[in-house]
Amino acid sequence: MPLPPHPNPLPQGRGNIQRLSKLLVSLLLLFLLAAQATADSVQMLGAGNVTCKEWKSQRETNEYFSAGNWILGFLSGTAWDSGRNILPGQQPKKLFVFVDNYCIASEKETISDAAVALAYHLLDNNRPE
Repeated sequence: MPLPPHPNPLPQGRGNIQRLSKLLVSLLLLFLLAAQATADSVQMLGAGNVTCKEWKSQRETNEYFSAGNWILGFLSGTAWDSGRNILPGQQPKKLFVFVDNYCIASEKETISDAAVALAYHLLDNNRPE
């Protein structure tokens, strides 16, 4: 006994092809928009939300322990995630000077922004300026 013919998954017709084309274009646009998500869209938690203005004030009064440890933890996480040993021989004081300089130039940014810039710098050069 012969098998019945397999139903065509895409019925023929100009309307169906146009709908399929619109669907594919929509999916492509959605994919491109999703691909544009960068580190700018990553929400940081904890002391990483301290503004550069607050960091400067904390540094002047030696009250930067929490924010400073957040930066060191972020850098350690970056080293672990990248598989690159970017921190040997680094001194927190010198790392914090990089953050100080970043924050002088960008007072409205957060220390997470400064830590990201420092992480990229360490990954590129393996030492702060």
